[in-house]
Amino acid sequence: MKKLIFLLALYAGSFYQSQTNRFIYELQSRKNNSEDYRKTLMNLDISPRSVKFYDTKFAEYDSINKARKQETSHYSTKTDQIIERAPNSFQNNWYRDFFEYFVVKTNDEMKWKLLQETQEYNGYKLQKATTDFGGRTWDAWFSNEVNIKEGPYKFRGLPGLIFILEDTDKNFIYKLVSNKKLDTNYDTHQFVETHYGKPAIPISNQKFNTYIEDIYENPTRMLSESIKNGQKTTFKNESIESIEELNKKRGMLQSGIKNRYIYIEKDKEPLFKSN
Repeated sequence: MKKLIFLLALYAGSFYQSQTNRFIYELQSRKNNSEDYRKTLMNLDISPRSVKFYDTKFAEYDSINKARKQETSHYSTKTDQIIERAPNSFQNNWYRDFFEYFVVKTNDEMKWKLLQETQEYNGYKLQKATTDFGGRTWDAWFSNEVNIKEGPYKFRGLPGLIFILEDTDKNFIYKLVSNKKLDTNYDTHQFVETHYGKPAIPISNQKFNTYIEDIYENPTRMLSESIKNGQKTTFKNESIESIEELNKKRGMLQSGIKNRYIYIEKDKEPLFKSN
């Protein structure tokens, strides 16, 4: 079978001289073993200065914005998996978008167990490894033909690039589907380090969860202030002119907040009270 990622051998030899190596993963995620998966393409950008992981659509919107030069279209993450770190490091900047833009600094060193089990994937021989992370047990399939010790999200530290990654319940499945070499050091400042000019506010995971939980408890708060000041507001293109009308949307708003992300690190997710 022809190797899908046909330039990886070249990248392995010239990685430190190149600008940005981009590996594109398909992420399938589902909540609590449901039958329906969300599918999202994710970029893993590796350069001599940084490693970044983010939704592919950010780069697509960025290309559109650069072509327009003036008008800017925004994209918000659907995954809560925007990551930046230095090469060869487990110290991550975890950027999180929830009305405001935040950054949580985390130390995510993993202890891997290498197994003898192997499989073929698009012409590459992959070896299996396992680890426990984020309240889940994970299986990774890596290739030591590609001397890049990185992978999707915060996963790294194996003797080669991670091609396939999944938790044992298969609620999260990553598969490497393509790659490209970029001639320049790709600038992500508009959508990783900031959110279209909005700076990232340093915060702990605990305080971030408290922030989300508070919004969940009173989801109409921000919109109700506008109404009290005599302004009209809209929800899903429907005009709302009174607090009573807004309060009828409370359950829908809470459902949107609760289900916005499927949290990969379930030992760090917010605790939403049942209503």
